[in-house]
Amino acid sequence: MAGIVGGNSVEEEYLWSCTLSGADKEFSWAPEDPSDTKDDDESDPSVKPGHRLLIKSAILMPTAKADEVTVVQIESEGYNKQKVIVPICAMKGGSDYQRYVDLLVPAPAKLKLLQGEGPIHLIGSHCIDFYGYRDVGAGDSEEEGDATDNDAEMEAEEVKETGDKQAGKKTPTKEKEEEKADEKKATAKEDSGSKKRKASAEVPKKESPKKKKESPAKK
Repeated sequence: MAGIVGGNSVEEEYLWSCTLSGADKEFSWAPEDPSDTKDDDESDPSVKPGHRLLIKSAILMPTAKADEVTVVQIESEGYNKQKVIVPICAMKGGSDYQRYVDLLVPAPAKLKLLQGEGPIHLIGSHCIDFYGYRDVGAGDSEEEGDATDNDAEMEAEEVKETGDKQAGKKTPTKEKEEEKADEKKATAKEDSGSKKRKASAEVPKKESPKKKKESPAKK
């Protein structure tokens, strides 16, 4: 039975025990999970954890009366909601001290000391199975986190591209100022060229010296 529980991939397992005696002959096992609320959808059991009780062994204490038979009975719900009431363990005081039970209880149950005074201890495991829905939720959270990171990266890239485009564009005022500066430079060049031409035109031409006529030689 333990192999079957292990094969079902139990997600959580806890040590469990109870004691039945003449002073306390009944024990009720009805686990409640804090996540189980009335608002949960009963038609969707996959969102609720499953609880199972695995009773492994029974120990009859040496203080039990000699030759007294101690019988433990279980009352639970079986297939198709049928009530099941049956003894699961019978031990004789002074000769039986430990008994292997290995009983899996998949639903809430009541354990009762049907005969004898005990004390008798029942030991086992409380198994919890979440049917994998916790992993699904964790995966969704990771995917949401990844999507948020991707959105943030895309927004950062868009902002960067917008900034680059705006940096590449020139404002109208700046363009006008640059045009005016270019016009001033061109005007200054034209004025400089005209002044040079005017100055060269005003410079008087130097007359070449006339050659003196040679006087006729005296005869």
